[in-house]
Amino acid sequence: MTDADVRDIAAMRQQGSLGDYLRHTREQEAIANAQRKRLVYRHTDLVDQLKLIGQDPWNGRIPPAQWGGAINTSPIRAALLAIVDEAEQRSAAGTQAVA
Repeated sequence: MTDADVRDIAAMRQQGSLGDYLRHTREQEAIANAQRKRLVYRHTDLVDQLKLIGQDPWNGRIPPAQWGGAINTSPIRAALLAIVDEAEQRSAAGTQAVA
């Protein structure tokens, strides 16, 4: 989700636009998740890494950086970030998918 704070949410409720905001946010997250998933699943070695951390099948979602007001230090989150970063670097460099 985006960085809307309590005041923003209260204002959207008052204006009647909170539902639209939430739908739009979910749609944007779904698009980003699908893009990450496509990027990673092009590389069998990265899919193998997903399997090693128990995340295959994976929907492309990366857990939030903060959870319950605390920094999310999950090793799964860190591993997913590293896998996605590698896929993005390969894509930027034009590296072919590993067969």
